[in-house]
Amino acid sequence: MDWITFASKAIDSLAWPTVALILGLVFRKKLLDLIPNIRKFKAGPLEAEFELAARQVLASADQASSHTKAAQLEKPEAKAADADTEIVSKLIGARTDPAGMILGGWAQVDGELFRLGLQLDMFADPLTNTNKVYEAVMSSDVLPDGTKKLILRLRDLRNQVAHATVSPTPDSAQDYLLAVARVVELVHNYRKNLPKYGPSNR
Repeated sequence: MDWITFASKAIDSLAWPTVALILGLVFRKKLLDLIPNIRKFKAGPLEAEFELAARQVLASADQASSHTKAAQLEKPEAKAADADTEIVSKLIGARTDPAGMILGGWAQVDGELFRLGLQLDMFADPLTNTNKVYEAVMSSDVLPDGTKKLILRLRDLRNQVAHATVSPTPDSAQDYLLAVARVVELVHNYRKNLPKYGPSNR
């Protein structure tokens, strides 16, 4: 093989990698923007749908809780700091155990619905099954329709995880946990204006 043939073959074999490198550098920002979408695609269509649904329920919960921001500002600073620390801890947990944190998040909603039911004497037995509590509260006219829809969507997402129809991503688990925090706060703020709210059911 003479020198000209060698140079020609070397240039030939380096052409595509060089072009790819140049294009990568030129379109670096656009490629970085595509990486999250590639990750979602790799995770699977069910996971991508779940992530979108979690993001949507968080946006709806944010919108619903926006009018309660003034009430949130009245919280004692120590209590607000404790709540912030707790949610940060849960968000970190969602990075390592997304499914477990979603199931735990729904337990918070269950607990708030249980306190609401007890406060309004919907059931007498404190050991009432959580499904019965959920049905009693959701079939009543106690909560606004918007809040009920948010609770229903959170429950549907939780059931997908509980029945292993989807493996949630850490991002979707974090969105879910933030939505749970907003919804629990909505229900809690609503309970404050109802009879029998006091130290025993806070």
